[in-house]
Amino acid sequence: MHMSRVFVAVFVFLCFFGVSVAEARDVLQGDQCKIAPTETVRNDLFVLCRTLVIDGQVQGNILGAATTAEINGTVDGDVYLLAGQLTVSGRLGGSLHFVGPAMEMSTTAELSNDKADLLSASLSTTVATGARIPNSVIAAGYQLLLNGAVGGEVNFWGSALQIDGAVAGDVTADVGDSQSSGVTELQTFLTLLPIDLTLVRPGLRVGETASIEGRLSYSAPSEGIIDGTLASTPIYTPVIVQPDLTQIAAITEPEDASRELGIFLRQALREFLSLALVGALALLLIPGAMQALLRSLTARPLPSLGLGLVTFIASFPVLVIIALLSLLVIFALGLLQLGDFTLAGGALLGVANVGFASVFYFIAIFVARALACLGLGRFILRLLRSRTGPNINVYVELLVGCFLLALLFSLPVIGWLLSAVAAFLGLGAILTHLQGYFEARRRLSIVRISPSTSLPSRSEEARHYPPPMLDSGSNGPGMDNLPPGFQWWDDN
Repeated sequence: MHMSRVFVAVFVFLCFFGVSVAEARDVLQGDQCKIAPTETVRNDLFVLCRTLVIDGQVQGNILGAATTAEINGTVDGDVYLLAGQLTVSGRLGGSLHFVGPAMEMSTTAELSNDKADLLSASLSTTVATGARIPNSVIAAGYQLLLNGAVGGEVNFWGSALQIDGAVAGDVTADVGDSQSSGVTELQTFLTLLPIDLTLVRPGLRVGETASIEGRLSYSAPSEGIIDGTLASTPIYTPVIVQPDLTQIAAITEPEDASRELGIFLRQALREFLSLALVGALALLLIPGAMQALLRSLTARPLPSLGLGLVTFIASFPVLVIIALLSLLVIFALGLLQLGDFTLAGGALLGVANVGFASVFYFIAIFVARALACLGLGRFILRLLRSRTGPNINVYVELLVGCFLLALLFSLPVIGWLLSAVAAFLGLGAILTHLQGYFEARRRLSIVRISPSTSLPSRSEEARHYPPPMLDSGSNGPGMDNLPPGFQWWDDN
């Protein structure tokens, strides 16, 4: 129910982004971008910088991207920023919209408008003690740390939510398992990135100094730690997750064993239904293409695996580059002062980016694995062909493969690895087939006869062409039993 607010927020972001760019007159770009304390920007400000520091005043909105950004001065309007790390210590007259790895509102940060919101899609979002969000907080990412005050509701989707301040409205959250230890490995990975960030353990934590005047509703694999003051009893919705091997080995009670077995079977059923549905639709809509992809998979399985793995890994930076290029295009349109055309262009590029990413990952995650299921089912049934007969329906092959792989994909620990291998195999087979198809079309276009070239249709026209080169050692087809003195061409 609350998830729709995220999409509404994204839509509003795009709309305001396009409108503001169309009106922007001041541009700040380069390696080091700085607005001095005595400097005032009297219009909307578009930024494209490596390092952005705003110590002065911006009387309009701020839009753009930066590697690192600091807002220590005053911004009268809204802030729409894509950055690696953002620190806000000054005053904002409007809402803050942020996308990037880390964002922090420090103790001195202030949102002066009573209707100002904080919208963040970030690995870590922090509201320090003393900072206040007048209205709502909508965040998605790994963690949200609320040490300041929030005048409206809080909506969070991620792993860790920690509240040590005051929230006047409702709190709705989907968080991770507080018993998980994966944060250690993630923190080690973050040391390679040029950002100052410390991660907390997953789960919900409401500190002793926290207070929530609205209703607290959260979903998690395990109950949160709630020590603060709540106006009403929290609503906890448990999320059933698959146990790992150590938890399975520790099961001693029959009731626990039956519960874990039920979790495994439900997971396997979901995998089977999704793979079978996608595979059946593909066979129904593009049967010839599925057969061609299957031949490509069986002919070159190892190259397909490598190509699929490399392509899937490379897709993440490629999509980021495409998004940045789209921002540059919108930036160029804004400089041209094209009005509604900028809004339409921004919306079109946004839809194109989201559509391209959705189609690619749907193919990589669902269609590719369904193709692997079809290949496995055909391989198994061909081994048993002496017992099942010479002809096997392709849908039977698909169902057999989906059944076997659904069981394997649902196994703890190794299930995700097997699922990834199947996805890489199928994705690599699809890319290999497309590469061969386009190469064949390219070669065909090279050897294609020009439309202006025509062959003679009458004997008088044929006499002006040189005779064909014939092998004198043998007669060609049709040259036997010709009447004496017959000639195709005159000797003169």
